[in-house]
Amino acid sequence: MLIIKLILGPIVGGVIGGITNKIAIKMLFSPYEAKYIGKMHVPFTPGIIPKEKSRIARAVGEAVSRNLLDAETMSQTLLSDDMMKKVSDRLDGVLYGICNSQQSIREFAVRYLDEKEIDIASEKLEQRICHAICNKLSDEAIGENIADVAIRHVQDKLSGSILGGIGSVVLETMKDSAKRLLADNINEMLRKNAPEMVENMVKGELHGLQDKPISELFATNAETLARIKEVCMKIYKSLITNNLPKILETINIQKIIEDRLNAMDMAETERLIISIMDKELKALVWFGVALGFVMGFLTDLMFLVG
Repeated sequence: MLIIKLILGPIVGGVIGGITNKIAIKMLFSPYEAKYIGKMHVPFTPGIIPKEKSRIARAVGEAVSRNLLDAETMSQTLLSDDMMKKVSDRLDGVLYGICNSQQSIREFAVRYLDEKEIDIASEKLEQRICHAICNKLSDEAIGENIADVAIRHVQDKLSGSILGGIGSVVLETMKDSAKRLLADNINEMLRKNAPEMVENMVKGELHGLQDKPISELFATNAETLARIKEVCMKIYKSLITNNLPKILETINIQKIIEDRLNAMDMAETERLIISIMDKELKALVWFGVALGFVMGFLTDLMFLVG
């Protein structure tokens, strides 16, 4: 009978300790809402985590943004040798794919931009190129330069003929007036016809360029590809080094985490926490069992000694 009493105390203590810890863990989450008997609020409702959900979400968001995802930590990670190698390898893969792609430039662009946006961008580029060329052609010196080249060409042709000497003398006498007349006519022709000619030429070239396979632009041009990769790597480094703090500030990681945690259903939150800490929570229950068992044993031992 004495042995049963000695064993029963620790067992009861262990069971009570385990149940108590199990209830305590359950009370961290349940109930999800406050309970009332009439107008009287039931103590310990809602559970600790539902009751302090907003404060916990704010604290977690602040801790993560300041200590885990701060600008310095993110910068070190994104500029580490391992990450730079991954970026470099990824660029190699992208450039290799582009170099061997049979897609036209327009088809490739449509993957990232709306066709309307491409047409607008193409039209603006066409207008800028046409405007730049027409500005150059409107220079009075263009006519003079062409006239000068034309007259020298005629002189060279005449110098090889039988009447070359006479022709050269006549042409030399009329050179200035002929040059002026020719230059004026060339400039007049350019003013009238250059806009239409340039527009047709540029439009045709741009449309033809859009229909070319991407691979043709980079075919056997390893130097260009190397420069493109180098520029991309520099842009990546500059983006991380100079703009990461502003990016993180704009993104506001703390607010994102806080809002996400607040938006989570409590049942979902409970499942998430338990899935992460399942082993630790079970260990806590068993610790209660062990502690209750020891306390029960010590109580029996003190009873016997007494």
